[in-house]
Amino acid sequence: MNIDYKLNRVFPLMFQIIGITLSICGLILLGFFNSNAKVGFVILIIGIIIVFTRKGTIIDFNEKKIKKYLGLFFIKIGSWKTIENYSYISILHLNQRSYGYSRTGVQFSERKKIYRVSILNDSHKEKLIIKDFDDIETAILEAKKIAKNMNFEYVEYNPI
Repeated sequence: MNIDYKLNRVFPLMFQIIGITLSICGLILLGFFNSNAKVGFVILIIGIIIVFTRKGTIIDFNEKKIKKYLGLFFIKIGSWKTIENYSYISILHLNQRSYGYSRTGVQFSERKKIYRVSILNDSHKEKLIIKDFDDIETAILEAKKIAKNMNFEYVEYNPI
């Protein structure tokens, strides 16, 4: 049984806005059906790649392996990794910040509290990211479900 856990997008919000703009411009250039159509097609493809590329993790519960991938629609590029050296699952609490500046020099920022479900080795130093959640209860439920399916132990994060 495989489960696909989609993580966040590869490009931050500012680049996604640029990607949407490129996609719209590409569609407009394609609409003219003249020599600009080729340029419009290239711009449209670049915009689609920027907007829809995302990271994720696939867990194969039967084979006990994990694949971290970079995906665009149904194409997922990555390699499978065995998780024999890992035996714990835990939730990491993270504060994520992103900054931006306007043309006038005004700074804006965004803060988010993230609860990251991760697979850990015995010393808790090596981590494999599974999924990020905004809600602690949902993160705990998903971590316990994964732990049960993989015969892992759910523990509090405590690096030695």
